[in-house]
Amino acid sequence: MLVRCAHCKTDIALYQKVDKGRLLRMYLERIVRSSVDLSNKPAVLHCPNCNQHIATRMTLKRKSTEAYVMVRGAYNTRFL
Repeated sequence: MLVRCAHCKTDIALYQKVDKGRLLRMYLERIVRSSVDLSNKPAVLHCPNCNQHIATRMTLKRKSTEAYVMVRGAYNTRFL
């Protein structure tokens, strides 16, 4: 699944989604490729082109994994 900025249509990440439905969270271990440097795990994910706020990093209690919680309307998705 390709995640793009809704404002400027810049590719943000290539993500491996498992189930059907909307993209609400992007788990860090399932991000295949990203145009943003995720090596230092930024707290907020911004579009590299227009600086639009796309997602916020959180640690989920239930699974104790880190994921980006997506901001509605700030991104578009497309299956490849």
